[in-house]
Amino acid sequence: MSKKIIADSGYWFALFNERDNYRTEALIIEEEIQMHSLLIPWPTLYEVINTRFIRREHNAIQLKRFLDSPSTILIEDGPYREASLAFVLENRTHTYSLVDHIVRSMLEDISLRIDAFIGFNPSDFYDICDSRGIEMLYR
Repeated sequence: MSKKIIADSGYWFALFNERDNYRTEALIIEEEIQMHSLLIPWPTLYEVINTRFIRREHNAIQLKRFLDSPSTILIEDGPYREASLAFVLENRTHTYSLVDHIVRSMLEDISLRIDAFIGFNPSDFYDICDSRGIEMLYR
C-alpha cells in the first residue's frame, strides 16, 4: 500500500550534501520511498533552495525530478503561517524554527493524511508523530 510521506528540510540537506552526517540514511530512505507519495511542505523548499544549493546544477536537477514526479504533493503553508509565526516569536519555552513549527502544524492537522515522516531531528517531531501514529523514517 502506498504511503504519504512528509519530508522535513533535514532530509533534503542530507540527501544533497555529501558531507552531511545523515547522508547514508538519506540515500537509503530515497530508495525506500520511491513507490510512495512524497509530501513536501513549501517552507522546506525555501530553507533548502539557497544560493549555494542552486549553484550545483546536479542538485537542482535531482530536486526537480522529485518535484516533477506525479506522486509528489506540495503542501501550501498558508493555513499554518500566522499561528506558527506567533508561536515561535512569543513562546520562549520551545526552540523550534519557523519551518519546524509549520511542519509540526502540518503533522498535527488531521485533515492531512500523513503516514510517515522523514527528518533527522526526531526530538522536535516525536510527540506529534507518536500521537497521530505517524511512522518516523530515520535510522
